[in-house]
Amino acid sequence: MANVLILMTKAKTLGLLDGRQHASGFWAEEFVVPYERLVAEGHDVDIATIGGEQPTPDQGSLTPFVVGLTRPKGSPDHDEANVEHYNQVIGSLSPLKEPMNVAALTKEKLAGYAGVYISGGHGAMEDMPHDAGMTRVVRWIVELGKPLAVVCHGQSALLPLRDSEGHWPFEGYRMTAFSHDEELVTDMSGLLPFVLQVELERLGARYEKAEVIWDSHVVEDRNLITGQNPYSSTALAETFVKRLAAK
Repeated sequence: MANVLILMTKAKTLGLLDGRQHASGFWAEEFVVPYERLVAEGHDVDIATIGGEQPTPDQGSLTPFVVGLTRPKGSPDHDEANVEHYNQVIGSLSPLKEPMNVAALTKEKLAGYAGVYISGGHGAMEDMPHDAGMTRVVRWIVELGKPLAVVCHGQSALLPLRDSEGHWPFEGYRMTAFSHDEELVTDMSGLLPFVLQVELERLGARYEKAEVIWDSHVVEDRNLITGQNPYSSTALAETFVKRLAAK
């Protein structure tokens, strides 16, 4: 069908305001679910990280009890089976072990992709907003008009973008991301280097969220498709593949 690029955090930890390094990484569900949906649709998928380093899964995302806390109350409990599947996919996927280097991506290379997906996890807050190569790649994606899907904390990669006049290119866009309400019930509440929802709103995003904490919520505005949290991964992936098919 087409080539799709997935951008991922390489961070293994997240620096907190109390000086601690909190074990982190990418969130397994937010990678595995969209990746498998893209492959099922027939797309070839490339993976890239800063420095071409192998990404690390957040161990919380591979712990059934923790995964159960990241879905709405009363939703089906398939946590044990899901975690077993995530482990299997992550452990067997060779492109995940040797990703491309973000710095090696050119605008010409990006022009060959049908769309780009930015995977999430708290680790994304550590490296994605602070790497010039990542910011350059995301800016090129926007300039090329590619469908861009982003989930949870992956929206951290959008924060440093500026257009030629110094404006944030997503000002006025409807979008979602991991909510402040959800941050408040994590063990990092009050210790994060920034609160993603607050930063997006400060830059001019028209932020939206699910009515129920941890519920799925996906927003489309122009070429940007955003998902709120891990539980949004399935709906985000479906929306993204539909956009790719339409394009």
